[in-house]
Order: sequence, then structure tokens, then C-alpha cells
Amino acid sequence: MEVDVNVDARALEGVTEFEAKRELDRLLSDPQFHSTDRNRNFLRFVATEMFEGRAAAVKAYTIAVDVFGRPCSFDPTTDPIVRIEATRLRASLAQYYETHDDEGSVRIELPRGRYIPVFTKAPPQAENLYEAEFVEIAEDKDTYSGWRKAVVRRRLGLAALGAVVCAFLWLISGRAPVFSEKPNVAIEMKSAGNGSDNEAGFIRDYLMTALSQYQTLKLAAEEFPDNTGGSVIRAASSFLWSNRRTSASYKVILKYHTAEDARSVWWQVVDPVTGEALRSGVEQVAVDDKRATDVRRELVVRLANRFADMNGVINGLELMRELASPALGNGCVLRSAMALRQRDATQLQQARTCLEKTLAATPDDADINAELAIVNLELATPGVPNEATARALNLAKRAVSLSPTSDRAAYAQMLAQCRNGLNEAAFVSGYRALGLNPNNSLIAARLGAMLFSHGRWAEGAGMAIKSGMIEGVLPGDAVLTLALDAYRREDFAQALLRVQQMGRSDDYVANILELAAAGQIQNAAGAREAAKRLNAQRDEFARSFRSEMAHRHYAHEIVEKLAAGLEKAGFPLPSSPPDRSY
Repeated sequence: MEVDVNVDARALEGVTEFEAKRELDRLLSDPQFHSTDRNRNFLRFVATEMFEGRAAAVKAYTIAVDVFGRPCSFDPTTDPIVRIEATRLRASLAQYYETHDDEGSVRIELPRGRYIPVFTKAPPQAENLYEAEFVEIAEDKDTYSGWRKAVVRRRLGLAALGAVVCAFLWLISGRAPVFSEKPNVAIEMKSAGNGSDNEAGFIRDYLMTALSQYQTLKLAAEEFPDNTGGSVIRAASSFLWSNRRTSASYKVILKYHTAEDARSVWWQVVDPVTGEALRSGVEQVAVDDKRATDVRRELVVRLANRFADMNGVINGLELMRELASPALGNGCVLRSAMALRQRDATQLQQARTCLEKTLAATPDDADINAELAIVNLELATPGVPNEATARALNLAKRAVSLSPTSDRAAYAQMLAQCRNGLNEAAFVSGYRALGLNPNNSLIAARLGAMLFSHGRWAEGAGMAIKSGMIEGVLPGDAVLTLALDAYRREDFAQALLRVQQMGRSDDYVANILELAAAGQIQNAAGAREAAKRLNAQRDEFARSFRSEMAHRHYAHEIVEKLAAGLEKAGFPLPSSPPDRSY
């Protein structure tokens, strides 16, 4: 479990600061150290803070803001990026030193439960120890040479034995890659022993229904007692050499509390085998003048998103498990979801490869078909329909046929239909996806963005607002839609404020909107920053503005309003084409 702690242990164990810095520089410059740029920056940042004596101040918040570019409103309890990237970095370091044990005399580790690295002396190699002892008592060159040959023979013999063992294990395991599955989850509502027990029972039942709509986990229907008097979720059967990794199991314990002005549910996610508490928290809803059913529904929605959403607690735990030990199957879906959130092209390419391999082995997996369609669309260049978007549409159609009740499949079909110019069909698929899972704010936000871009202003803005009401926080797509709506209504200051709150410097439309809004209110500093980002994205962005917006299917009215703002910001555009809908 990743936690923020003050550094109370020695970070330099028998290593001088000079040696530690030298190893850090050597490692980060070594192309054999397979790690992303963001994790290299992560390691350099936390190490530098340690060298500068600021280790105790390093928290998930500071890393998220200073390294990963998260906004100042970052909340580590809802965005697990730091825990996830720490797991990736920890695995990269362990893998590197396992395969390069002859590099350097210092090792860097990132212990679990902290974000500050530890520098230690590398353990001496056995052969070198034997060699040093032998040289001390045998100065004779021939004797030493004979001993050295024996060492080489011994090393080759051990390597050959290891290769034979690995080959044997590979053969008897069927040479198949490992597949991971969705986690098993059991829900238990603790009784308070008072008049609220009936209401607590309703919340548990409704929560079970809401969780089943996500289809991101398997709800455990059967339990058996363990030797501590508790219970353990009965997982799917597995065999010794099966290529299916046993599904992870989690138990969610809930306690319902009533107060005069609020209703709340305390929750804890527990490993049912070890009894370890993995995560805990409280969801609370103010009563105000709400009906009891509305309060209950709001609590259920928040709990369902907390546990079953792709950004939720359980899938966050599963993602860290997958990053530490990658697998095909559900592991690909989790890594894909992370790459989509971060819009990381490298991770998206890796996720697509993983999904393609899984699809080849399990072509009838609806989740894999849907996820691969979404990733292909994200990687496809904006523009007219092409072979990539056509394949994504076929994958999404197959996902829907395989699992008609899957909101993820319907969502993928919505995206694919829109990219292939099937706008009305896309809106139907979007509303269908939202009907299958009304608690999924991502669907509402993206559907709202699509409706708005096609000129259905009120409908799109309303859907964006609805997405925020589902979870209490506006998704990025919804923030952009409401910012564009404020600009369309000529509330330029509100548009600028909203788009700046997004904190996404890589979003083309957001940068265009920020520049146009800054131009409308003569905010020179804001215009300069937005123009700098746009110039970094593409040369002569003003010249290609209209074609870029056409590729994104934005209606003529909003495009021309944005064009007016760009010109006021000092970026004249080519003549406008005839009035038409994009």
C-alpha cells in the first residue's frame, strides 16, 4: 500500500552522496534502463529533493503537481497516478538491476510505502569474492588462470541448468502467455443494530445493482469461512500450469451512519485472505430538502463509482498488480484505460499491442473488442474516415453483438460511429450506453461533447452538467463543453476560467479556446501562453485552424466565433469558407 510518510530511515546506506548522484546520472542515461520519460523525471525529482534535504516534504501531491503536471486542485484520494507510476518505477528499477547486476557498485531502490529512493551498495558477486580470496593466497599466475577457468565452467554450467529449467517450465505450461481476469468482489453491510438497518439493506441491494452495470468486476455470490472466523471469496478454479492467473479477491465492508443533516457510508476494501485493509474512506451526502430516495441514490452512485469505475479503488489496486506483473486479458484493459486518461501515445501503442494479442487468443471477448476499438480511435489521426476508423467500427459492432448489455461496448460504438460520420447513429448509441449504466459520468461527458460540437448546444451543455452531477466532479470533456458554451454565449471571462481549470496543455481545442477567449478580453499573458502551446503542437496553427476544427466535426457557428477571438489575439486567419455545417 502506497502512503505518504516522513523519511525516517537512512536513504544512503553505506553510500556517499557523490556515489549516489553518480549512479543516478548513470542509470538515467543508460538506454538499457527501460522506463518512461515521466518515470525518469519522477526518479530524478524525488532523488534531488532528498539530496537537497527536503525528503520529508515529498508527498503524492507535490509529485503529481511538480512532475506529472496535475493542477493545484489535485486530490490523491481520487487520482491514483502517483501510486501507479511509483509501482511502474519500482518494477523498472528491480528489472534493470536483476539483468544488469554487473553495472556499477551502487543500487537504487524505491521501497514500498514511500516515494524517496534508497541508495545501497551492490552485493558483491560470488565469483569476485572467491577470486579475491584466492588471489590473496595464490600469487602464482598459472594457478590463478586454472582457477579462473573453473569459475567460468561453473558459471556456464549454472546458466545451462537455469536455461534447461526455464525451458522445461515453458514447455509444460503450454508456451501460453498469462491471462488475468476481472477481480472478484464481495459486499458486506455491517449492521448498526438500530432503526437504520432497513435503509442500510436497501443501499447494499441498490449498490449491487449499480456495480453490476459497470461490468468491470465480478460480484461474488458465494463465500466460505476461513480459519479466523471470517470469510473468503470463492475464486474461479485454477490448475497448476494454467495460463489463467487466479482472479484477485476483495471484500468491501460498509457501515451506514445517519445524522440530522447528512447520511454517510464508511467503507473499507479488505484482502479477505490476509485480512489486510487496503483502502478506506467515507462517502457523505447532505440531506438538505432532498427526498430519502434521492439521498440514497446519490450515496449509491458515489459508492459505485468509487469501487467499480476504471479510476476507482479496486481497479486502481488491480492496475498496480498488473503493472508489477503484466498479463494479457483484463490487465490490457486496465493499462489501456490508464493510457487513455493520460493520453500517453507510447502507453497507448503498448496497450494496443497487448489488446491485439489478447484478441487473437480470445476473439469473443467483448471487453477486448470494445477497448481495442477505443484505443485505435484515440491513435487515429483526426480527419476523414479511414481504414483505422473502419476497423474500430467493426470491433465496436462485434463488442455490442457479443455483450448487448455492456455500456463499454455501446460507448465504443458511439465513438466509432461518430468518427465514421454516422452522427445520428452515434447519438443513439450514446444514449443507449447511458441507459445501460446511468452512473458512468464518462459516457455522459463524451456524449455531451459530441452533441455540442454538432450544434445541439442546450442538449450538449445539459449532458455535460449531468455528468458532473453523477460523480460530483466534472470530467475533462464536460469542462471543455461548458467552457465552449460560455464562449458561445459571449461570457468570455467564464470561458477562459473554465478552460484554464482543465490543466491539459495537450488538448488542441482547449488551447484554441483559451487563445480565443484571451483575445476577446485582451488578456495578453493568457494569449501568449496558449499560442506557445499551439505553436509547439503544429506550425502555422492559424492557417490550419478551420480544417482542424472540421476534422473534429465542430459546427460552423462555434468555429467562426472562435476565429473572431483568434484574430483579436493577433492571429489573422485565411478567408472563411462558405457558411456550412462541419
